[in-house]
Amino acid sequence: MAQVFNLCMEKVTGCHAFTRSEAERVGMFTPSAALRSKTWRPVLIPCGRRGRCYIISVGRLRICQLITELRPAGAERCVYELARRLDPNRFRVHVAALCGGAVADWLKRAGIGVTVLNVRGKLDIAALARLVKLLRREKIDLLHTHLFHADLVGRIAARIAGVANLIHTVHAAEACFRPWQYAWARMTANWCDRIICVSQAVRDHHARRTHLPPWRYEVIYNGIDADAYPPNPQRREELRRQWGVGDDEILIAFVGRLDYQKNLPMLLDVVGRLRRVRDDIHLVVAGDGPDAPVLERFLHENASGWVIRLGQTDDVPGVLAASDIFVQPSRGEGFGLAAAEAMAAGLPVIATKVSGLTELIEDGAGGLLIDSEDIDALAAAINQLADNCDERIRLGSAGQKRVRERFSIASNVTAHERLYDSVCQYR
Repeated sequence: MAQVFNLCMEKVTGCHAFTRSEAERVGMFTPSAALRSKTWRPVLIPCGRRGRCYIISVGRLRICQLITELRPAGAERCVYELARRLDPNRFRVHVAALCGGAVADWLKRAGIGVTVLNVRGKLDIAALARLVKLLRREKIDLLHTHLFHADLVGRIAARIAGVANLIHTVHAAEACFRPWQYAWARMTANWCDRIICVSQAVRDHHARRTHLPPWRYEVIYNGIDADAYPPNPQRREELRRQWGVGDDEILIAFVGRLDYQKNLPMLLDVVGRLRRVRDDIHLVVAGDGPDAPVLERFLHENASGWVIRLGQTDDVPGVLAASDIFVQPSRGEGFGLAAAEAMAAGLPVIATKVSGLTELIEDGAGGLLIDSEDIDALAAAINQLADNCDERIRLGSAGQKRVRERFSIASNVTAHERLYDSVCQYR
């Protein structure tokens, strides 16, 4: 008994076998400050012999989240939310990135340690060495990689640094033909304890290409903080007046990276056609990316005040509060984080029937699903919601309820914490 007490007090990893009643007495006599320490926590493990069990005084798990870059996009925002919400009594988190971005500042303001490796080129051995040094210096117990390039570098660095545990998250079902990514996952399968996928569709897509067994995968849906998207009548009125949108007009929102997969040109085409027969529709586009010149060209050739281009913005809650309909015309999604945020804000969502989005949105209950690349169906869906305020309210309320019940940030963080504990064998 004294041995166990001293282990807790001295904060030295150790174990001792004793009965459950004895374990309870240890809890009574050990100062609460030691048991609730932000550095150490006791774990009770039954051993199955004569009613005896082990108590182990263990430290906070040291987690390093490694991602390719820290620009404000879907995967990067997931890392930000996870890093700042993990239980600080159980986990010590550090975030590393191959390249920097605005999310690094968000993390620093939240008190999270950040290291940007500033990788230059595909064979930056110096950056690999810096990552190995970081993992050793921080005594990382588990490396959690996000996106392919971070996983490529991370698996090698973890092996060199002697990091015992590694988890990788796949955030998207890649539409492009990149067989080397799946070959890498297959070749180094024994270097990775578990692969997290953000939807069932992503898991199925990845498993088909890697031929890895089902037990290597874990589906953890992205989580949304629904309280971050409250109704804001004042902000709605302010932005609509600033953008020249009347109270009785319809504002359609698009939020996301401007790239091939998001398929913004389809939405521009449809809204352009609708504007020829009705002048009460406006479109706000928030985001940036390689397809930005397509939007610029459209604005130059077609729009005269009814398309609002915001570029990258931190005020997504304000944009959603000001809008009436959210459209996600993607060619493919891992999960559909922007659509989930729109649902959390109470907006009806029109989306394509593609991977990820069909798990997030129930057709007719939270949103409307249309076939990918179906311009006529998208135009009909927009007209249907634009002409029916009651339908917009009904779908918006149903979608908001679905996000709160099935895709909360709390359930996402809890699932990660359980997996971390399981992989590191602190049960």
